Amino acid sequence: MSLLSQAFVLPIDQQTLPLDLTSTLACGQCFRWRVDGDGAWNGVVGRDLVRLSMGADGLIIESSTTPAAELAESLVAYLRLDDDLPGLHARLGGDPHLREAFDNYPGLRLMRQEPWETLAGFILSSTSNIPRISKTVELLSDTFGDEVELDGIRRRTFATAESLAEAGEQRLRELGCGFRAPYLAGAAEAVATGRLPLDELRGAPYEDVVGRLTELKGVGEKIADCAMLFSLDRLEAFPADRWVRKVLTDLYDLPANISYDGAREWAWERWGGDAGYANQYLFWNARQSTRPMRISQ
Repeated sequence: MSLLSQAFVLPIDQQTLPLDLTSTLACGQCFRWRVDGDGAWNGVVGRDLVRLSMGADGLIIESSTTPAAELAESLVAYLRLDDDLPGLHARLGGDPHLREAFDNYPGLRLMRQEPWETLAGFILSSTSNIPRISKTVELLSDTFGDEVELDGIRRRTFATAESLAEAGEQRLRELGCGFRAPYLAGAAEAVATGRLPLDELRGAPYEDVVGRLTELKGVGEKIADCAMLFSLDRLEAFPADRWVRKVLTDLYDLPANISYDGAREWAWERWGGDAGYANQYLFWNARQSTRPMRISQ
């Protein structure tokens, strides 16, 4: 069966439901999406290899396993198409720095990803960069995941917590995890045994979730905030990495030595429950205006 016959178009009005696939999928909140020569994006979502592109009538969805029309509902959640971006822009648009970011990337959305994959990816992010993280995540998937195929494209599902726990620290070091290997192995063991039930943390109080995540060795508040923001529906989470701290210093005159807690408290006072969205818009606008990221195929 051809790709065209399997495709499903999810209607999207860019005025009321803006979606920019490039800024959303490349902005550092996920690590397994690749753009092809036609400008479409392919990534693995759960057990499906998915190909996404924008057409005149909306989002074109193609999938390897689940019929695309059935997958559309879960992709609405995954891409957070239920978030009111025009409302967000109106609420925060009085801030000139955010207004600039909104104008540059009006369709940038936070994502609602699978919690284990997200936590693992951000454990690997420590003192790293997006291309290197993506390479390591892909190697783990190629080693431990199951193959999925769509129109000649072959990828693998993300490594389960059970498979990484069984692999152990030394094997993870061999696969490029470096000093992060024991942290990833420990987190995998906690999730695999049920000691850390990630799905149950969705909706729990912010401080409770931070506490549970930071019990893991090698998981500090920044990694916890990333996992919470990009997979556990905590839109107030404010991962203050070096890019964000520089933005706070350069644009908002916060002291360069402001503590992580200080930056987060300041963001909550200014943006409240929208702090996570403000964070990602400011990060991506600064990143792309300073040292634009090359979008990899």
